[in-house]
Amino acid sequence: MASQDEATYFENELKQRFDELVLWAVRNRPYTGASLKPTDFDDSWKQIARLTREGIDLGKRNAAVPEPSENGPQYVNSNPAPWP
Repeated sequence: MASQDEATYFENELKQRFDELVLWAVRNRPYTGASLKPTDFDDSWKQIARLTREGIDLGKRNAAVPEPSENGPQYVNSNPAPWP
């Protein structure tokens, strides 16, 4: 398991790289009809940040689900749709 310092370093570096990608996307979008804004990527960053904080537990969650060869499901919906 990663230490708190390693996790913080990883999240900071990921944020820096994500910000660079957003800046590149905003500057280099080939379509002139609608321009991109950095705020267009806010929801994406929230999802990525959530994975960096909770991602350590994904292995535990995945290990709890049996493989299809062990009569487990072939597909596990990890992001279910909201109830209508």
